[in-house]
Amino acid sequence: MINFRYHLVSLTAVFLALTVGLILGTAALNGPAMEALETTSQTLRDSNEQLRAQVTVLEEQLGEEQEFAAEIAPAYLAGKLTGKNILVVVLPAADTAAVDSAVEMLGYAGATVSGRISVLDDFFDPVNADQLVDLVDTTTPATVTTPVTYDGVQAMSYVLAAVTTGKVAGAPVEITPGDITTVTTALDGLTMLSVETTPTGTADGVLILAGDGSTDSTAEQRNAGMVTLTNEFAADSPTLYGAMNSAGDGNPVNTLRSDDTGKVATVDNAAFTQGQIAAIAALADFVNSGTVDHLGIGEGASGLLPDAA
Repeated sequence: MINFRYHLVSLTAVFLALTVGLILGTAALNGPAMEALETTSQTLRDSNEQLRAQVTVLEEQLGEEQEFAAEIAPAYLAGKLTGKNILVVVLPAADTAAVDSAVEMLGYAGATVSGRISVLDDFFDPVNADQLVDLVDTTTPATVTTPVTYDGVQAMSYVLAAVTTGKVAGAPVEITPGDITTVTTALDGLTMLSVETTPTGTADGVLILAGDGSTDSTAEQRNAGMVTLTNEFAADSPTLYGAMNSAGDGNPVNTLRSDDTGKVATVDNAAFTQGQIAAIAALADFVNSGTVDHLGIGEGASGLLPDAA
């Protein structure tokens, strides 16, 4: 019969075995195994230090390259867009400093900014699609005929492009300042648009600057909406889509390149000075000669700058 004393002896044996195991294990680690572990740890520490030093050097080199690019931008871009009116359209997540820099470079190229607007997140939110359809009915100018579609982003993008560029399908259309105000004010009231510089309704080209694209649960619809908006502007005027980078499968710049309709030029590194220079040069190429460039460092880019004429 198993009694309390038996259990006590058994438990004592178990704990004794564990204690001996711990002692033996510790002794083993204090020997060659511990030495090997310390050697590996030191190697990893040294490697990390070396990588940190390399990153510091690369960051310094990038900063110097940015400074160099900024120095040569005025001379390189001079005269490329003289007398041209360029509409600037900013999409969600675009870096404000990069946008400001690109606008400055339009000035180097001799262009006039004929308007600067920011299309906000709510414009691309799928839950607002019906609201956009209703808005089209109440804001479309009498001189503009909208396409038959239930896609709110497409319909409203068509109207927005028409009133800010003064064109429909590349042909001039009569647009009044009141038409522009009606559309922009209605979108602003729904937190779908903000106006930094009021559009004049005249554009020889359109510079669209965007962030990385959406990554939330509605990312597919939102990113598709950005592509749709870009294509609607491109139907009216030579258009360049400048992404801060090309990261992510759903990034609109990658979609535009894979579709490659020949109507949208692209730059995939507009977060950097080099990319902003490339964006203005490529837009000038498009406006002046009809050449559609795809520039940057991502997949589908043909180079950093347009080919020399």
